[in-house]
Amino acid sequence: MGRTVIVSEETLRSLVEANASLSAWYHEFVRASREQTPVSTPSDEARNAFLRRIGTELPELAQVVAGVPSCRVYVPPPLAFAPRAPIPTMLDTSEIHPSPEPPAEPPKPEPAVDRPPLVNPRQVKY
Repeated sequence: MGRTVIVSEETLRSLVEANASLSAWYHEFVRASREQTPVSTPSDEARNAFLRRIGTELPELAQVVAGVPSCRVYVPPPLAFAPRAPIPTMLDTSEIHPSPEPPAEPPKPEPAVDRPPLVNPRQVKY
């Protein structure tokens, strides 16, 4: 089931650049994991090679790809780390064994809900 989506040329150019850059990153990650070496930023040649490949594989995008002089570098944003909690020492066991809290009220039972009757799929008219 195909749908036609109309996007601006600028949006299409950004999507094509992001695809090429992420493809180059993926291949760089695979290379680094196979060789057990650190990952380096993909080169301009690698990103542009993926960009040209999109133009040859998808002729309807060839005109858009030809208008992109050089593929931008996509660098993922750094991970946001939460500040570490201090490690409890042997003298401070309150974090490891907190004092017991007073028992709370038992939860109230939820009212009984009747389930709808089961329907035989063969009897349903479409």
